[in-house]
Amino acid sequence: MARLADGDSAVRQRRQLSGAAAADFSEALARGLAVLSAFDSEHQRLTQADLARELGLSRATVRRAVLTLEHLGYLVADGRLYRLSPRVLELAASYLTSNAVSAVVQPVCDRICARLRESCTVAVLDGAEVVMVARAVPQRLIAVGAGIGYRVPMVPSALGKVLLAHLGPEERAARLAAVDIPDAPGAPDEDTFDGIRRDGYCYVANDVEVGFHSVAVPLRRWDGTLVAAMNVGCGTERIGPELMRTEIADLLRTSAEELRARLI
Repeated sequence: MARLADGDSAVRQRRQLSGAAAADFSEALARGLAVLSAFDSEHQRLTQADLARELGLSRATVRRAVLTLEHLGYLVADGRLYRLSPRVLELAASYLTSNAVSAVVQPVCDRICARLRESCTVAVLDGAEVVMVARAVPQRLIAVGAGIGYRVPMVPSALGKVLLAHLGPEERAARLAAVDIPDAPGAPDEDTFDGIRRDGYCYVANDVEVGFHSVAVPLRRWDGTLVAAMNVGCGTERIGPELMRTEIADLLRTSAEELRARLI
C-alpha cells in the first residue's frame, strides 16, 4: 500500500477521529479530496506530475486517485492535463441544499443588497479561512471568483474576526496559533475581540483590500449558538466609515436578530 509523504503522515497522526480508531481514517479518500482541492483559479489544468509535486505524493498514488476521479466524472482528461468537471458542483449543491444557514440567509442577503446596492455575505469558519455560504452582489458589480464558496483569510477580515471573537478562548487560541499573524499594529488580540463582543460588530478598512471596508455581525441560531457571520462590504468612497459603524451595523444586527428564530 502506498504511503503518505512525511508531511501528510504527520497531519494524519494529529487527526482525532471521534469514537473511532486511527485505522478507520481513509487515506485513499483523503488523497482523492486533496486532488480535487489542488485545482483553483491559478491551477485550472494539471498533469499527474503536477499534482504529485503539489501534494507531495508519489506519482503512482496520484495516478490511482486521478483515474478514479475521472471514472466517477469529477475530472476530465485533456491529453496529459486534467481539469475539474461540472459534477464537482454536485458536492457544493448538496451542502447548500442541506445547510439551513445557506437556505435561510440567502434571501436576507438579497434583500440587504437590493436596499443598499452593496454586497452582503454570510460566511463560516473553515480552517484558517472563512468561506462564503451565501452572498448577494449588486448588478453593477462583476463578481468573478467571489461568490458562494469563495474564501478569504480568517485574519484580517471582519467576518473572520467576528467568528473568532465569539469562540471560546481555547478554541480561538488554537485557531490563531495555526496561522501566521503579522506582529504589527492592528493585529487582533484579546482586547480586539473584547471590543467586538462589546460593540456587537466588527469594522475593518483596508485590511483585506486597499480602498475597501466592511462591517460584520455574528449570526446565532435560536438557542444562542454561533453559526456564521454576516457582513456588508464596499469601497470606502461609496459609504463612509461612520455610516458603516452605525446605520449599516444596526441593519445587520436587526437582520441577524430576525434570523435567529429561523436558524435551527
